[in-house]
Amino acid sequence: MNTRSRRALGAVFFFYAVALISWIPRYPEVKHNLHISNGEFGTLLSLGALGSLVSLLMVGHLVHRYGSRKAITASATILFLSIGYVVHVTNSFLFFICIVLIGAGSSGVHIAVNSQGFYEQERTGENLIPRLHGFWSAGALITAILSGFLTGRVSLVAHVDTLCVIAYLLVLYFLKVIGLDALPGVIDEETSSPLKSFFSSFSIDWNLTWAITFATMVEFSIGDWGAIFSKEELHMSAGVATIPYIICALAMIGGRLNVHRITKYIGIGDLVKRCVIFGGIGFMVLMSLGKFVSKTQPQVGFLIFLVGVFIGALGSSFLAPTILDAANKRSKFPGSVVIAQIGAVNTILVLMSKTVIAWTAQLTSISVALIIPSFGLMAVAFSARAIKEANA
Repeated sequence: MNTRSRRALGAVFFFYAVALISWIPRYPEVKHNLHISNGEFGTLLSLGALGSLVSLLMVGHLVHRYGSRKAITASATILFLSIGYVVHVTNSFLFFICIVLIGAGSSGVHIAVNSQGFYEQERTGENLIPRLHGFWSAGALITAILSGFLTGRVSLVAHVDTLCVIAYLLVLYFLKVIGLDALPGVIDEETSSPLKSFFSSFSIDWNLTWAITFATMVEFSIGDWGAIFSKEELHMSAGVATIPYIICALAMIGGRLNVHRITKYIGIGDLVKRCVIFGGIGFMVLMSLGKFVSKTQPQVGFLIFLVGVFIGALGSSFLAPTILDAANKRSKFPGSVVIAQIGAVNTILVLMSKTVIAWTAQLTSISVALIIPSFGLMAVAFSARAIKEANA
């Protein structure tokens, strides 16, 4: 990140995560304000996918038409305002509207900032996408820790609103720093009707789309089930049970920020093969061993599980941005369109895979359910050749 515009783009990724994650650790307070059950709250949260799909259908072509800077500004405005307002609502319908807008704004920013990343990468020929995603992970981790610290010390509204205002102003500032280095818009007939052009040009690289879904399973499984598994099956306290997420985030950051150094010595295709096999087997074996040991030595079992989390997360850390970059290189469409189309399908696939894991946990145990993302990570090896060819 050795230029001013690249550092500014990394900062946009960072503060995008800061705003998006800021209110998540304080879900219990938001739910309490709404006076609804866990089931109702979870259902309303899942409806954010409606907003995401709308953005994924349209924003890719809007980025191509108007450029990344305008698209990021518009999407970030929707996202930050919605997050800032959602902590004020006490009505389920207004909460639903906010969640849909948060989903739309988040997907819009995701498409636009990654499109800018692809543009910067193509201009320089450097592998920037994993590093940019590393900045996002760093923002998410720092915000999660900060939010946990502020809970009980600072009110929900003061915390989230202040963070959103600061992050929004900084995003606008860093977009100004990017300035003329931003991806320009292209005026043509195909971009006059984003929805129509989305479907008329719809073409999915299924090999890499499935690979992205499998590559992210370890990360979202640890986020969804790591704390519950630690508390219920490894017999840890509620406070200690949050450590797996922190370990996962640190591994993701380290892998994404340093993969470009490793690829100087080993090809990306070979690196993918080795990491997914090592990461998948390591996570599965150490998770299972940790549960077994915890029956007599809970602390030792938990430490073994944490090592497994680190290995699995490190093995998968750079995969999603690397696969997305490969899909962009293999496609004839603009990067913004590729991101949007893969994102639309991936949203559905992730929802399906989360449902399978959840019901496996319900019908068997969480430890059995966590074997699924291990095999998913190893399955990415079948896409290593496509990734290698795209980067040749």
